[in-house]
Amino acid sequence: MKIRYSTRMGKSSTWGLVLSGGAAWGIANAGVIEVLEKEGLEPDFVAGSSMGSIVAALYALGLRSKEMKEILEKMKVYKIAALSETPFKDGLHGGLFRQQVEDLLAPILGDSVIGNCQIPFVCVAGKVHKPIRWERIVLPTFVKELEDIVEPVTFGKDVRIIDAILASSAIPVLFSPYRIDGEEYIDLCNFGAIPARSLKARYHPNRIIAVDTAFRHESLKKILPHGWRKFLEASNKNIEESREICDFITEPVIPYAYYRFDKAAEIYEAGRAEAEKDLPEIVKIVRKDAMHENEPIL
Repeated sequence: MKIRYSTRMGKSSTWGLVLSGGAAWGIANAGVIEVLEKEGLEPDFVAGSSMGSIVAALYALGLRSKEMKEILEKMKVYKIAALSETPFKDGLHGGLFRQQVEDLLAPILGDSVIGNCQIPFVCVAGKVHKPIRWERIVLPTFVKELEDIVEPVTFGKDVRIIDAILASSAIPVLFSPYRIDGEEYIDLCNFGAIPARSLKARYHPNRIIAVDTAFRHESLKKILPHGWRKFLEASNKNIEESREICDFITEPVIPYAYYRFDKAAEIYEAGRAEAEKDLPEIVKIVRKDAMHENEPIL
């Protein structure tokens, strides 16, 4: 019989799981969770951004990886996005599409709030204080303008989960901002793709394991205007700063574009395969203190 050790280590030693964004690439997060489940590793906290927030929310509510896979495989492009009735009404800020993923997730999530989660859940988004003039992204001053307009937020326990994840997934320009209680929210994209710092600030886990499926747009840097390059450099710097506080990062190798939701099963498998390779290191980090703090579970 295989002996497993509990990873519910109590207040003295805890660990958090961070699931990143990346559109369809974020489906790989669920494949990673399958490996953790099989090993008996359950985090004390889970955080997510964009697609990672959707996977994290389902997991935090108690769904297993098999159930998540079935849900994620239904996320075809035509089911999650529809042309806005008034596309770009407020310029690029208004967005071309409106999200339809609520139709798929609402029957599952209902009116559950973040405080209902079995695993404490951290979801991040950007609160928008005034319309963003995205056409100014070509200017060197745009990053500073964006910092003045968008406020990174971590949603509280009374916020409905469906609202939080739709806000976290409202990719600027592509989707219209999502409204909660009269306020507009957007996906933080690479400025919050790996919400390790948000998790650390909220729950102070001793260790953080992250999944990195965020895209960097490195190939575009040479051909973009100076201001746009500065935007990408700043966003990628944000990712690296988040990675630095993680104790381990698993990076699924995904041979498909980030919009290939039709490859959900293959992307899920890429996450599972990478986590299998990384499992010995993950176990060593997560169970470092658990081995002497907990009795073995037969």
